[in-house]
Amino acid sequence: MNVTPMNSLAQVYDREFRVRGLRQQGWGRGLMAVAVLIWLWLGYLLVFPFSAGEGAHLKAVECESRAFHQNGRAALSYRADTGERCDAERDWGPITAGLLLSLPFAVVGTGLYVSGTSALRTAAYAADVARLNATKEI
Repeated sequence: MNVTPMNSLAQVYDREFRVRGLRQQGWGRGLMAVAVLIWLWLGYLLVFPFSAGEGAHLKAVECESRAFHQNGRAALSYRADTGERCDAERDWGPITAGLLLSLPFAVVGTGLYVSGTSALRTAAYAADVARLNATKEI
């Protein structure tokens, strides 16, 4: 029997399909990296101690981290443990806004990465099936 090789139009389409899959994977990785960087920054803001900046006629104050604070035997609230200046310096509003800002990057990045990966797996599967069909005809 005569085995016809894959025509050039099909090869071009297959190559473009794989390139689109790789591009989607790359964009997905990039967007997920942005989300991870935001999460690392938020983790830094929550875990590490800091100093409340100098204001008009005020000295800098050393503050404990928001995650690990305790004044005495039982941790009350961050404001009660560290004071109002430290609480105002690391307010929950910007931290929550950063978390909400990262969610679209994470969701869209994950979707693009999964879509690109499944496109590449589909192309590999189709190539394997075509190769098996070609060997069966011989």
